[in-house]
Amino acid sequence: MSKDKTVELRQKKLKEALLEQLKRTPTVETACQKVGVGRATVYRWRDQSKGFKEQMESALNEGRIFMSDIAENQLFALIGEKKYEAIRLYLSTHNPRYSNKLEVTGSVSTDKPLTKEQKKLIREALKLSSVRHYGKKKKN
Repeated sequence: MSKDKTVELRQKKLKEALLEQLKRTPTVETACQKVGVGRATVYRWRDQSKGFKEQMESALNEGRIFMSDIAENQLFALIGEKKYEAIRLYLSTHNPRYSNKLEVTGSVSTDKPLTKEQKKLIREALKLSSVRHYGKKKKN
């Protein structure tokens, strides 16, 4: 076997190993260390081959999904242990009743009275922005 074929075969095996590692650990640095190849080499491969670049992105995405599953399992375990921070995080990101809310109060004044069309546009904009109670007076 020629030297070029040997190098090509070795690179192919390293690329396959790297892609498999990225599916489990979606961090280029960590995957490079585990496979034993330099980051510069990986980025050179990526820049030289559109196919490898696509495979690398796919492997990274698969790895991120995998890590998200692991993180969710850990979160559920912490919820089971009645850890307040885990419970709060889950509720704030999965239940609108517990999500962060922003309240905006204030008033708008102009030198000239608004036209009917301008008032209509403002009301529509406020509806679309989910601002409630526009134009209603608060009950004391």
